[in-house]
Amino acid sequence: MHYVNFQTQLYFVHPRHRGFRVPNHYSMETHPNLKADGAVEEVTIHNARLLDPAPTVDTHGFELIHAPCDLDLLDNELVQDKYYEHCREVLKSARGCYDVRGGGHEYRNGMGGETGERGVKPTPNGSGGAYAGGIHSDMCAVVEQYFARLVPENRHFESLNLWRSCKKNELVQTMPLVVCDMTTVAPEDIVFGDGMATGNIRQYMKVVDQRIVYSHAQKWYYFPDMTEDEVLIFRQYDTRQEPLNLRTVFHTAARNPHTPPDAPMRYTIEVRMQAIYDVEENKDERVARYMSQISDTYEDGSKCDWWRGPIENYVPPPEYRD
Repeated sequence: MHYVNFQTQLYFVHPRHRGFRVPNHYSMETHPNLKADGAVEEVTIHNARLLDPAPTVDTHGFELIHAPCDLDLLDNELVQDKYYEHCREVLKSARGCYDVRGGGHEYRNGMGGETGERGVKPTPNGSGGAYAGGIHSDMCAVVEQYFARLVPENRHFESLNLWRSCKKNELVQTMPLVVCDMTTVAPEDIVFGDGMATGNIRQYMKVVDQRIVYSHAQKWYYFPDMTEDEVLIFRQYDTRQEPLNLRTVFHTAARNPHTPPDAPMRYTIEVRMQAIYDVEENKDERVARYMSQISDTYEDGSKCDWWRGPIENYVPPPEYRD
């Protein structure tokens, strides 16, 4: 096993966007600096298996769980039935929560913008399939309106991602998921952006996500050679956390120069669910406080209306057009 740290380039948001909303190419196609909105930095990715004590969702925002699952995770109906139930049991055990609600999943199997063996292949449920190309967190306070129907009234909740390989007898080596220790992210380095939900390749939807500006203080990790019996759990949004940096874990796929040249493209599945916790007092006040942190103004002074709904002018790949 290749249990080594490695150097790689990661894609951050440009510091010019501190305090503003980061545009999406669909939300602001005429933005003069759109192609320069990112900043590439050389980063060390550390082997999380060497941490002692091992990282947990509470200490770092992520943890690795041994959770064997003898199911065909490329069978979409089986995933929504049996695997979702498996994930709920894993979360109840790992998080000690009152209940687990909801469920949604995506597959990743190739490089966006490439063709052939390295390119994206059609997925069992029609999700986009491309490995993440830039650092992000999928959620912020805006998701509370989406999850209102799932979460019992006035209960705290934590949205979690369960990430693992779909393939039997294949180690995860190509483009591993790398995660940032949430305690090493400064709140002032967090920027909100116009994001895309890629769960349905026929129609991508608007979401408000989060990005980060690069800092030397940030510590990045991966779990090398994950097996089919391991699942990486990481926090996506937690209503119990007042500090902005503790509500989520920033993550992305990364090129590992130590990946064997004959390693297969990884085929992974990620399931998002909501762990339900104690009753919350003054929920409306807290939600309003969290929402007030989200900028609705772009760096050029124009206003943002990118909150929810289908992305206008989105055109799916030819094979998915009716």
